Amino acid sequence: MNPFNNPMKPALIAYAALILGAAAAHAAPHANTDFITEYDLNGDGKVSLEEFDALRKVRFLTGDLDGNGTLNEAEYVKEYEDRLNKELEYYNDNPAKKQELYDRQMPQAHVRFKVLDKDKNGEMTFDEYQASGHNMFNRHDVDKDGFVTKADHDLLERQKASGKGDEFIQP
Repeated sequence: MNPFNNPMKPALIAYAALILGAAAAHAAPHANTDFITEYDLNGDGKVSLEEFDALRKVRFLTGDLDGNGTLNEAEYVKEYEDRLNKELEYYNDNPAKKQELYDRQMPQAHVRFKVLDKDKNGEMTFDEYQASGHNMFNRHDVDKDGFVTKADHDLLERQKASGKGDEFIQP
């Protein structure tokens, strides 16, 4: 049986709405501090892999509109677009900036889908989806203690100041 296509899905989607409403709606949180704001579900100032995985699962299930346990490109892009549009509400008073950011971000969603769909079958499994997520978590966990915290942000700042560090994460 497909674990994503079950009678509990409506309850999971309701839970998703609760979690997503509580978390900031960053479409692509590359900054360490944004990452913590978005994924720190219990408000303790740090993100565990369990918290990260829980929100990622909710997003995957939310995006799986046909309930088949995978995301096709349209589902993946729509889920991302919904989060991006929520984040871009910040720019409602600057429509040109809002549109520029939207136009810059959306093509990347299609590119990401093609990269993440490792077997190139047009369907992204949860494992494919999580592989990129875990890479992102590991990049944010600079001190490799299993949590993403402000200490990771501070360590990255020190590394960058000395000419080292990961430029992907923009503090």
